[in-house]
Amino acid sequence: MRIITDVIEQISHKSPSQTSQVDELLNQELSSILDALLETTDDITAAIISSVDGLSRAQRLKNDMDEHRFAAMSSALLALSDNLAKESKKGQSENLLIEGSHGKIFILHASPSLLLTVFTRQGANLGMSLAYARQATEEISALVETIE
Repeated sequence: MRIITDVIEQISHKSPSQTSQVDELLNQELSSILDALLETTDDITAAIISSVDGLSRAQRLKNDMDEHRFAAMSSALLALSDNLAKESKKGQSENLLIEGSHGKIFILHASPSLLLTVFTRQGANLGMSLAYARQATEEISALVETIE
């Protein structure tokens, strides 16, 4: 994260090329967070960080998983769960859990502009997987706050 902070301090006027440099550094840091998440546990098999408008920022997906489709679907599902929680007066949704017969999918808010989608293997420890995912969202949030 220190690299990003240094670049931001050097940029006094944002030109398109400078914005591109910051975006590239952000994506590298997001990729590092995903690498660390997947190295932490065997229960998490894939993950993607995407924008709330459905654009992929960093991903560690299996070859048969289309990052653009998963980013868009994750964004749409989390937006729907946010609206459901709001309309039912349950407060802000924290995460969305989808339980499938071959594993689980978590979709979590990672910052006001980013979300994290995590895929687990069948039989994964639900609590530990969610705890690792939440830790990653805290890292993402801190990284975004550094930039903004």
